[in-house]
Amino acid sequence: MKSQAVDHVLLETSLITTSVRSLVEGYILNCRCEGKSQATLANYLNRLRCFMWFCQERNYPDEPHKITTEHIRQFLWYLASEPVRWNGSSTSARKPASRSTVNHYYRVLNTFFAWLKREELITDNPVTRIKTPKMAQQVVQALNPQEVTRLLDRSSGKSYLDVRNRAIVMMLLDTGIRAFELANLRLDDVDTTSGSILIKLGKGSKQRVVRIGTTAQKALWRYVAMYRRGDSDRLFLNRSGEPLDVTGIKIMIRRLGKKSGVDNAHVHRLRHTFAISFLRSGGDVFCLKYLLGHSTLAMTQRYLQSLNAEDAANAHRQHSPLDNLSSK
Repeated sequence: MKSQAVDHVLLETSLITTSVRSLVEGYILNCRCEGKSQATLANYLNRLRCFMWFCQERNYPDEPHKITTEHIRQFLWYLASEPVRWNGSSTSARKPASRSTVNHYYRVLNTFFAWLKREELITDNPVTRIKTPKMAQQVVQALNPQEVTRLLDRSSGKSYLDVRNRAIVMMLLDTGIRAFELANLRLDDVDTTSGSILIKLGKGSKQRVVRIGTTAQKALWRYVAMYRRGDSDRLFLNRSGEPLDVTGIKIMIRRLGKKSGVDNAHVHRLRHTFAISFLRSGGDVFCLKYLLGHSTLAMTQRYLQSLNAEDAANAHRQHSPLDNLSSK
């Protein structure tokens, strides 16, 4: 009994003296030990720093066990309603956060306070009494065949950048892989003859094997065998022979889109295009889940909803009651 009393006193002391800031550092270290990616760690740290900034601005307690459900609720409301967040330090902060952004902050805070509870640094998770913020069910926008053709035509030249960019666009359209997955590909991850591609660093550090068809294989072979120059073992390089990073890939796709007259061209839209095309061609949703590297089927089913919306619109063009009435 005496030992338990001492442990209780020690716990109370740690609750009083340990700041949220120092515990965030411990939480990020714990996530790193669990093998979470650098992108995930950076995202978690950014969200938690924003929360700490808000707490400091509102003079909320710095001790985690004194943070209440109402504090969390006020922070989420600030995100959703404040037109100029974080003192207007960035362009994206000059409008209220989207539902998906608020939802993500909620999930990060929930996992952080759940970790504190598991570590017995708090006795109660204040986030659990708040209902999960709903996310807007947006229809996924894919490129149409004409837009795809314009992107490919614009990168059909014979310069190094044209050949490389064409191979990148084809790979993204034919696999649906993420920008960071493409940037991390190495030469020995790709079999240009069979089209097999090993994704070693997928989201959540999960590996998977995807494939490109013969058209994309030809474009990739041409780039690797005839144009690629550099000592790096990364697959895609810039003009200086250095690895092409995620930022470089995103900028390239946006610029190519503008030159091609394709509005809102970005890497994730190419991923959407792959998914919608795969389903429209008769692909199985479970296979699509694997190819996209989704952790749950719910994420993949968004593409089914978008496919149904587009097909319904096409059906309406044929069966519009008023259009058919006027044609009689």
